[in-house]
Amino acid sequence: MPINLKYDYLCIIICHLLLTLSMKENTTTQGRRVVIVHWKTNALQPFEVYSNLKNFCLSHPLYPYNTLNNYLSKKRIPFENEILRIERKLIITKPDQPAKPNLPKRLFWEFRYDEIDWQKEYETVIERIVERGSPSEWEELIGFYGAKKVKHTLKKEINYLSDRAIKKVTNYFNLKPEELKCYIRKQSRPQHWI
Repeated sequence: MPINLKYDYLCIIICHLLLTLSMKENTTTQGRRVVIVHWKTNALQPFEVYSNLKNFCLSHPLYPYNTLNNYLSKKRIPFENEILRIERKLIITKPDQPAKPNLPKRLFWEFRYDEIDWQKEYETVIERIVERGSPSEWEELIGFYGAKKVKHTLKKEINYLSDRAIKKVTNYFNLKPEELKCYIRKQSRPQHWI
């Protein structure tokens, strides 16, 4: 394999690893770049990756930040000399999951719709859509969270659903009412006689 192909292939692998790490840390990678340094004279460790150019310059004081930054920013080509090659590479990400599902505001009338954290408040969102949503809104909910997560939440986390909602859930997901936490709780609590 020619050196340029090896270098490009290695850059892709490094960017993928950085993407995986940033996903574990729940940080956004959209538009982020890394600095890849190829040491031409070091056969044992020919590549180094830095989160930004400033970190590289702090580690290697022979290379002034302002000079390299101006070169890389204006020409948008790698800086290269006899010793090394410095290049900024964009982290390639997979298409992001939408930030929020396409659900009507009327279902969340008591909340500030634009401030809902759709990932943290998934229980409330699932409960609300199951109780009051249309079939198309159920499909949107399942498309956003995934059937497995919705099913698990309905089985193990939601404490209350109306009898009508329990029936809809059991029919839609082919579940028995006894599998739902809300049904078990409802059975174990005494009902009013009225």
